[in-house]
Amino acid sequence: MPLTKLYSILERLTTKRAILVLFVVAHLVLLVMMLFTFPSINAQFGTEAFDLRATGYSVEEATVMLQNLNQETIDLYLFPQLFLLDVLYPFLLALLLSTLIIRLSGLIKMKPHPLFSHLYLLPFLAMALDYAENVSIALMITNTSQISASVIQTANLFTQLKSGVTTVCWLVVIILFFVWLIKRKRSS
Repeated sequence: MPLTKLYSILERLTTKRAILVLFVVAHLVLLVMMLFTFPSINAQFGTEAFDLRATGYSVEEATVMLQNLNQETIDLYLFPQLFLLDVLYPFLLALLLSTLIIRLSGLIKMKPHPLFSHLYLLPFLAMALDYAENVSIALMITNTSQISASVIQTANLFTQLKSGVTTVCWLVVIILFFVWLIKRKRSS
């Protein structure tokens, strides 16, 4: 899909109502994960699940975590956590953040710029990294007896990159919001 078509689709979602709906639905999915799946997974690991460790994990930490898994937790982690909830949430979050970036950029009348005009794509990079992380975690937890250090390191890299890019996305939204507030205050 060409970027102009993606942009026009996203631009149609920049209404207050659409953004509110995206916010609520994304955070309802997150709430389900935080209340139902992650508590069980974390309890079995004895620490936070791989996806929740924003600063990553070492091969040694991951190996200990994997040794704590039982089949019931593996099944829960695979479905509904990784291949339902953690497919929906990154997509919904990417839509939310991207539409916020587009709306705020329009509100502050940001001039076209080769780099800044494409900031709305950053949330989709975070989404892709989250999906790569999910696949890597699935490989780790389904091969606990013969997991390689390279698979753990790859999953760890995706976890850290996802966390970093998502943080940058939220920072962009916050900066654009404050620029909008300042411009709004000056014009009143």
